[in-house]
Amino acid sequence: MAEFSELIVLTVSDLEDNLGAEQFRRFVARSEQRFVDQVTHVADFILSHPSIRAIFVSGPTSSGKTTSSKLMTKRLTEAGLRTWHLEMDDYYRTVDLRYDEYGRPDYESIETLDLQQFSEDLQRILNYENVPIPTFDFKTRTRHYDPGKTICLGKNDVVLVEGLHGISEQVTSKLPREQQLSYFIMPHARVLSDARMLSGSDIRVLRRISRDVRHRGATALDTIDYWPMIERAESSFIPVYLKAADFYINSILPYEFMVVAPMAYREIEKSLDLFFNRKLPPSSYSSNPAGHSDLKRAIKEAARLSWVCEQIPAVTPSFVPENSILQEFIR
Repeated sequence: MAEFSELIVLTVSDLEDNLGAEQFRRFVARSEQRFVDQVTHVADFILSHPSIRAIFVSGPTSSGKTTSSKLMTKRLTEAGLRTWHLEMDDYYRTVDLRYDEYGRPDYESIETLDLQQFSEDLQRILNYENVPIPTFDFKTRTRHYDPGKTICLGKNDVVLVEGLHGISEQVTSKLPREQQLSYFIMPHARVLSDARMLSGSDIRVLRRISRDVRHRGATALDTIDYWPMIERAESSFIPVYLKAADFYINSILPYEFMVVAPMAYREIEKSLDLFFNRKLPPSSYSSNPAGHSDLKRAIKEAARLSWVCEQIPAVTPSFVPENSILQEFIR
């Protein structure tokens, strides 16, 4: 059973104390090494237990599941244990979405996944068959198959299954307990600024804003307006999956506040400008005829995040290493 590690608490003064080119580079290096050390610890455990055939990874949105999984895959393969990466996001259903009372589509619950197809593919993979793997397009909400995208385990290979519900019993029950390992990943930190703060959930909102604008055609207000749907789903599965996991990885990089917060701040301000100038487009995360599910709440929350982010010193993303977990959100 995994447990949250100690909460990392930083103040704006703590961040300012690490400004200066050389000092900030050392801050970046320490932050990155702390994260790598956690992944390495889990990888070493896997390498010392040759009975493990599958690794199951779970964590809420914008926790760094994909990047940590790729890093884990790379480290295990370099150590001689060939590892295949299977993303559950590629098994989203393309029809029959459910909506809340405000018009927010449910992309978060396990019912949004085509578990039948996923389970069949995973079972075939574990039976050493050559299995075609789908790709899900988030902008068009369609699933397709690319030639050559297949998984075929060798007798000594392992498969790493990564997704929001990667530690669900419906997923992990395909293998005996001694043949699997799981870890739960999530940032666990906060930044204090006078009487206000950025919580762990806020950190993920800022990460997701930065990513959604670049890769999912959404505005910052779209992401903020959709967040209540995410929070409702997470409240039911985070405690369950954390308890079921073998390890917990804290994906916070303390220096990231000075990179992600200013980037998200700019996008929030752009969205607010569009709103006040009556040019805000309808949300890509809502079917509400008004264009957004609860725009009044989203505007209020955007103003709060904007105020806090404005207090945080800004650093150029050029300091972020190419292999950093942050690249998942800023590239």
